[in-house]
Amino acid sequence: MIYQFKVALKDIYPTIWRRFQVNGLITFHQLHKTLQIVMGWEEYHLYLFDFGSFTITRPDPTFPPGNTPELNARREKIVDHITKEGQQVLYVYDFGDDWGHELILEKILPAQTEEQYPVCLEGERHCPPEDCGGVLGYQRILEILATKSHPEYEDTIAWLKKGFYPEHFDLEGVNEQLLQKKKQLNPKEFIKVEESKKPIKLTTAKLKKQLQSLSQQELIELLVDTFKSSKQAQLFLTVKLIGEEAIEALLPVYQKKVKDEFFPDRGFAKLRLAEAKKAIDEFEKITQSPKHTLELMLFYVEMGVEFTNAYGDIDSRFYESILKMFASVIDRINADDGYDLFEEFEERIAAVVEKTEGIGWGFHENMQYIHEAIRWL
Repeated sequence: MIYQFKVALKDIYPTIWRRFQVNGLITFHQLHKTLQIVMGWEEYHLYLFDFGSFTITRPDPTFPPGNTPELNARREKIVDHITKEGQQVLYVYDFGDDWGHELILEKILPAQTEEQYPVCLEGERHCPPEDCGGVLGYQRILEILATKSHPEYEDTIAWLKKGFYPEHFDLEGVNEQLLQKKKQLNPKEFIKVEESKKPIKLTTAKLKKQLQSLSQQELIELLVDTFKSSKQAQLFLTVKLIGEEAIEALLPVYQKKVKDEFFPDRGFAKLRLAEAKKAIDEFEKITQSPKHTLELMLFYVEMGVEFTNAYGDIDSRFYESILKMFASVIDRINADDGYDLFEEFEERIAAVVEKTEGIGWGFHENMQYIHEAIRWL
């Protein structure tokens, strides 16, 4: 069966709304992912479906549930909890900005085999930008955009994503995204397994054998072509051939990539923590330098602590990310055969823990606990 929903953001006028259809056998986590696409959110934050007497969400092992019972969104199917046309559910996204969505089941329809689900049928107006400060913050953005002479107009335009127009809704673009994610957004039993040829894999042993068969000139040409193939290949070969000097020059570049997610040169922080961690992983693959990678990881923690000290308490996922990175820093120091890494970073580690004092969510206490695990203390 097919469920047709209408979803509308609460407390914003004119209303931002969408009408869409999904397979009734999907889980609430799949419904959440569908809502993120049809509304235009970017899936940075936590969410829940509020049924009054219970909620459906992704349980956070770091923080125990409150008085209201929580069900796991990955296990619960919408057909088991939303059963009647006209039934309403509150969908809340981002517990900081607290975006409330009124979700109404309009129709239960028979599936049409030739149709593609999920599908968005219609809607109006652009979704607010992520991390804009909730309803009041978005209303302020709209007021600024309405007055080009406003002193914050240029900074606001720079912060907003290119092409943001409050009255625009791209129905075709939304359905293209839904089509691309159809395997993730449909029940497993409705996904056809596509047969594919087994991919050819070049193992390390095969690579060595192939390289040994090449002449010196062929090896030079191969390396030059590899160098030209991608920016990452250029950086990797630069580090391999020049060494420490290249790594030292590369570190500030990747520190800026991390910093830009917290303190960009223009506009407001995006807090795309996955992008910052991706930069760290990329740096480690390119440089293969334990010391410099550790320095970049610690820099990530420092930026996170500095950000929350500047702007106040964030949310559980933010603090969990900073704590995990800090724990990885300590694990790497403990795994070092000698005393060098600890001696190199001891003062910075102690300083960042001290700067967490007064931060909520048990963050300071957890930082202290992780810090105490250093085997050199």
